[in-house]
Amino acid sequence: MDLSFLTVQVLSALRQAAFLFLISSGLTLIFGVLNILNFAHGSLYMLGAYFVYALTLHFTGPAGFLIAILAAPLGVALIATVIETGLLRRIYAQEEIYQLLLTYALVLIIDDLAKIIFGPEFKSIPVPGLLSGSVILFGGMVPVYTLLVVVLAPAVALLLWYLLYRTKTGKVVRATSSDREMADALGINMSVLFTLVFAFGAVLAGLGGALAGPARTVFPGVGTEVIIESFVVVVIGGLGNLWGALIGSILIGSLETIGIIVFPEFEMSLIYLLMVAVLVVRPWGLFGRPLKVKALSEKNLAMEAQEISPVHFSVLPLVRWTPLLLLLLVPLFVGEFYQYLLTQIFIAALMAIAFNLLLGTTGLLSFGQAAFFGVGAYTAGLLLTKGGFATLPALVMAPVVAAVAAGIIGFFCVRLSGVHFAMLTLAFGQLIFTVAFKWYGLTGGDNGIQGIPVKSIPLGGLGTVDLGSTRAMFYFVLVVVGISVEMLRRFRSSPFGATLKAIRENGQRASFLGVNIHLYQWTAFVIAGAFTGLAGGLFALMEKSISPEIIHWSKSAEPVFMAIIGGIYTFAGPAVGAVVFVILNSYLVAWTEKWALVLGLVLLTLVLLLPGGVVGFVNEKARQTLGNLRCLRKWSFSKSETL
Repeated sequence: MDLSFLTVQVLSALRQAAFLFLISSGLTLIFGVLNILNFAHGSLYMLGAYFVYALTLHFTGPAGFLIAILAAPLGVALIATVIETGLLRRIYAQEEIYQLLLTYALVLIIDDLAKIIFGPEFKSIPVPGLLSGSVILFGGMVPVYTLLVVVLAPAVALLLWYLLYRTKTGKVVRATSSDREMADALGINMSVLFTLVFAFGAVLAGLGGALAGPARTVFPGVGTEVIIESFVVVVIGGLGNLWGALIGSILIGSLETIGIIVFPEFEMSLIYLLMVAVLVVRPWGLFGRPLKVKALSEKNLAMEAQEISPVHFSVLPLVRWTPLLLLLLVPLFVGEFYQYLLTQIFIAALMAIAFNLLLGTTGLLSFGQAAFFGVGAYTAGLLLTKGGFATLPALVMAPVVAAVAAGIIGFFCVRLSGVHFAMLTLAFGQLIFTVAFKWYGLTGGDNGIQGIPVKSIPLGGLGTVDLGSTRAMFYFVLVVVGISVEMLRRFRSSPFGATLKAIRENGQRASFLGVNIHLYQWTAFVIAGAFTGLAGGLFALMEKSISPEIIHWSKSAEPVFMAIIGGIYTFAGPAVGAVVFVILNSYLVAWTEKWALVLGLVLLTLVLLLPGGVVGFVNEKARQTLGNLRCLRKWSFSKSETL
């Protein structure tokens, strides 16, 4: 290989590693002390780039550029301080899932605000003449700005090392990262410390954005792309470990460069393959250490009470079946648009309820559920377009193939817990996404599969069901989803479901009682994957076209939203959340271009004011009312038979 070419590529990889290190070091510092996986960290990176853009419009020349680079991170830190003191501080006692949701709501809000303030166009930040040229290094032409970034990143790493290991404040931060309870008992002001660490982490993100801005274009949403790579870095290096973030950044930066040169078709897959390999072999990362995983019952006992519903579903079957009977009449009164919207809601509700068998019932947060939705959709789509299958066999194969995929992925995932479980499911999900995105010969690549033929379904000697109309599809999906939801309800109400809840409450205690928790978790994972795959198959039939976007990690966030909106500790909660989410999405997009801002504010409000979700709130109020009326004893409470 030519030395000049090698020099350029090595420096290019180091520049990418430098950007990743600046962002991921802040992310891992925040996680180490505050124990929060901050999704909004990428948005803080984006703000750093935008601030530099805005400042360089007013301050020109090398001095102006230097002022912008230094001032932008401070502006980001100010915003981060407001976020920590005004929002995050309110939910430290909640489970991690609420922290993830709140920070994701901030992503939606910040992205749309950036679009309003700076415009939706791509922005280029000019570099002063002094830094815009190139130099010849070992025969290769290297931009001066690349050399600046490559030198600055190690300098920041050394400064971080000094601050953390040679100053009193740094030692307090490290002590808090190791044992928060002990630090609290020693009289350390945790509120002030948390604010300082969050703001300092934001400074690093802002500095990363400020330096990356002139080298890349800036646009709303760029932080969402960066945050996933940062998660990969901190997971590989070890959550909360600064040196791990440094090594992880170099590994990912190098792998991306090598992938582009040697394996261009699989460049996107390489980093997720590495992430999967590290998490499977060493779940706490190359330089991390095992995290103390608290049982759900240790975190928030108040949430458990939400599962006890005053509405005993099993003794009131009319309550259960009335909505279904009413839905059968809906097409007689509404047009095709509402029939189509309701069909979307049915599919979303099935996906959310299946997902909640993991989160609400078993206590496992899967961030790769879209992978099984995509596997089901692509199975049905490929069998119909290329396999020549009839509609019903193709649809039946969707959950079967999804269950097989879930069985393989779940075998590795259920050995982990907490954040590591979520990150491994995210890695597998993204791996499947990259395969679907790049495998043009089978999946159509980024074009997806168009024009999926949906044939009539024969009913023996009773004729056929033609799914060509919106109304026919509405009834077909309603029946399939109705049967599936009833099956999931029975799973949850059975002794199997009760055992899953026992594992959720305290897996260690369940293990001591002789329960094979990994087997139960794996079974729940497969069941959830199969029904999610069925939802994907129905989606392929309804839309008649599919694309890799349905497997992207952002799609995995949707069932999480639905479950949280409706209430994760209730069976019907995710279905109610699906109704709210789909309607919000559909109407907000039509009503305003700022739909992400409105959706983010709604999610933020729900997390802060209704942590038990809509159904959880209704249950709680109903219990209080019935208790006041002394009617509470009429219901025999059972955690396995709740609305």
